[in-house]
Amino acid sequence: MNKLLLSAALAGMLATPAWALELTVWVHPDFSPSAGLPAVADAYKAAYAEFEKENPGITIKYEVERGGTEALQQFLTAASSNTLPDLALLDGFWISRLVETGKLQPLNDLWSADSRSHWLKASVDAVTLDGKIYAVPFHTSWRGLFYPIDTMKQLGYDKPPQTWDEFLAFAAKAKAANMFGTLLPAASGEVTALHMLSMFWGLGGEMVDAQGKPIFADGKNREALEKVYSLYHELADKGFMSNDTTLDENKIRPFLYTHEAASIAATSSRVTSMYTDAPWLKGDLGVFNYPLPDGAKAVPVLTGFTYGIFASDPEREQAAWKFIQFLTTPKTIGPLNANAGHLPVIDDVWTQDFYKNDPLMQQFKTIVDSGMRPRPSVPIYPAITAAWSAQMADVIAGRITPAQAVDNARDAVMAEYNRMNAK
Repeated sequence: MNKLLLSAALAGMLATPAWALELTVWVHPDFSPSAGLPAVADAYKAAYAEFEKENPGITIKYEVERGGTEALQQFLTAASSNTLPDLALLDGFWISRLVETGKLQPLNDLWSADSRSHWLKASVDAVTLDGKIYAVPFHTSWRGLFYPIDTMKQLGYDKPPQTWDEFLAFAAKAKAANMFGTLLPAASGEVTALHMLSMFWGLGGEMVDAQGKPIFADGKNREALEKVYSLYHELADKGFMSNDTTLDENKIRPFLYTHEAASIAATSSRVTSMYTDAPWLKGDLGVFNYPLPDGAKAVPVLTGFTYGIFASDPEREQAAWKFIQFLTTPKTIGPLNANAGHLPVIDDVWTQDFYKNDPLMQQFKTIVDSGMRPRPSVPIYPAITAAWSAQMADVIAGRITPAQAVDNARDAVMAEYNRMNAK
């Protein structure tokens, strides 16, 4: 053989790893090379490429999972047909349902206590069931009220309203200025329920008991949920917010851009999108928690996506863990969080420039440090939020009372709870 050809062949053999493994990853569209925001998509493309460069025996094959709650059903169907990926991005509230399938792998032997100590404790607790850790969180988000600082000042306020009566007075001034005082999502789905949950907890309600049984329709819990429905109805009835019950967070945001609303209910995870849509908001955006009656304070709800492993083969499980470790190191996850505007759950990321120097992010840091409560890690949780939000349109329209809404939600949830426990 020609010496040059022989040298080239040997070089090729040496460059090829002794083994090669293709990892299948199901990704959420917002957290992948397919993200709608170019900066986010580019950051993920670069991260995936760097991982493959540092791990030449592993290639990443990613597939975009369905959006919203349809994704959970996609995973449950795949679990029953043994067609799950090696690992996936999972919304935190799916974990308990996926654990029931027996396919989601516990990570205690992979994720050291020292490493976990750098994470927001509540975010790890939220994915821990019976002492077993089933996922690695990589961001959280906060839901509450966003407002343009200039608009607040134009209405005569140096700071946002702190009580329910102050909030109604603020909304009345906004209405007089031809704006909605606020806009809250009313469309059926998890997002509407998350805003409700913050208020519900703040009013002293509990969703489930220690065994995971729904108790939201009992005693003081019922009173709290009825009050949440009544607050939505009051705002719409007084014309302080729209009675359009198709509005979700995406449809609400443009009202802020066009000065048609003095405040809106939104998520911190869309801050970068808001700046892209309305650049004038940068430096002019503030947030505040829901004011509630009788001096009650809304409770910040901890939400967020995680990485979970389904692969049980040791070699594939180790490769999946390498991928998760790489994606969640501060130097990698920091830019990914920042480009999307997400709130970090890893301590060191908060010290990076984007978070350290941005006043709004520092405001979010105060909220995170004040204590965020995770959603209940129980299988019935998705059914509860679906039932809660499904009543909202009729409550706002006055077709049913808050008490009837709680009864309807209870009946729907208990039927599902009994079905799940009859297996």
